[in-house]
Amino acid sequence: MRRFLAAAVMTALMFAISAAPASAATLRVSRVAATASTAPSAHVHFSGAITKTSRVRVAVYRGTKLIRTLTASVKSKRYTTSWNLKTSSGTTVDAGTYSYKVTALAAGRTATKRGRVLVPAPTPVLAPAPVPVSAPVTGRWIGFYQSGAPSSMDPLTTLEAKIGTKAAVVNFYVTDTEGFPVNRARSIADHGSIPMITLEFWSVQTGGVDAITSGSKDAALIKFADAAKAHGTEIWLRPFHEMNSNWYPWAGATNGNSAAKVVAAWKHVKDLFVSRGATNVKFVWCVNNESVPNVASNAISAYWPGDAYVDQLAIDGYNFGTSQSWSTWRSFNSVISDSYAKVTALSAKPLFLAETGSVEQGGNKAAWMTDMFNTIKASYPRIAGVCWFNVNDTSANTDWRVDSSTASLDAFKLAMASGF
Repeated sequence: MRRFLAAAVMTALMFAISAAPASAATLRVSRVAATASTAPSAHVHFSGAITKTSRVRVAVYRGTKLIRTLTASVKSKRYTTSWNLKTSSGTTVDAGTYSYKVTALAAGRTATKRGRVLVPAPTPVLAPAPVPVSAPVTGRWIGFYQSGAPSSMDPLTTLEAKIGTKAAVVNFYVTDTEGFPVNRARSIADHGSIPMITLEFWSVQTGGVDAITSGSKDAALIKFADAAKAHGTEIWLRPFHEMNSNWYPWAGATNGNSAAKVVAAWKHVKDLFVSRGATNVKFVWCVNNESVPNVASNAISAYWPGDAYVDQLAIDGYNFGTSQSWSTWRSFNSVISDSYAKVTALSAKPLFLAETGSVEQGGNKAAWMTDMFNTIKASYPRIAGVCWFNVNDTSANTDWRVDSSTASLDAFKLAMASGF
């Protein structure tokens, strides 16, 4: 038996096990080499020679227990196969010595070789360098709704690396029939950001918001509130968003609803959370930048429930450019100025943009971004933060992403580096 050990990231162990003398016609596994490696991907590579072209299997054992069977590739009386250090159930094995049996089968004959291979401990992996982040400037923050997050935080961390800034707030959407999103909220909190849960009452397509006020949704809302309380850290809850519209079943201008009914439903939900002691949940009252339809009964002010029922104010507003048949290019000031004046007249509570963005079509998106951040600094002192809607919606021909073009990404990065 011969053994070869390589240092550092590769440990090799080769066995040549003697066999009884046999004629050339006898099927034999004449040589086995088993090479273990931890980098760049952990595996054991088996290779060797046989006296006849055969079917070859490699069985791997921990002690006497079979943990994995591999089928080898055979060519010109040589066989090769690799073991990824996982059991047949997919569990990665620990470092240590494992035995194996190579079995060749041909024309009803069987030949075997046995040996052992040392699986080394994994090579320590250095943690990646932290993403450089901009220090907070003038108290304002940046947040995102990032497609794919927070079910996976990878899309968000990739975005943060691109813009050199960490997201202070992460928005995501939950239907009222889902229950509290424990894992997603925890992923955001563990990331060091505040979860903003946009709670969408899709179940009120029958009965309108009266179904909430009547208490028929209370059991689910109580479970939601209790789970949110158990989460412990701060959560922003954004129910009934864009209520002054006609495209959601909870909106005042549709589904048999009215502004007064939406206000009553809002107060009912808020009172329920307070009664459950979920004081870590901050209620975000968020309107669309324009009332649709634009009539007195659907005015922004008609939806105001009062300071006691609101923790933060928010506005949603986008520049659709020429991406839609009904839209034209609009400056940031044109998008936000009217709703900003109306919302700030209602309360002195903190205000931010919960959803915003611009497309490329119809103008200069990079310049629009620069203008947005500069205009906020110069003319909108009440805007404490911006939550950008970072999604490419191909079905609607709207690419809101900050990196929809190199110029747009550069403009966004510069704004983050400069502070706004």
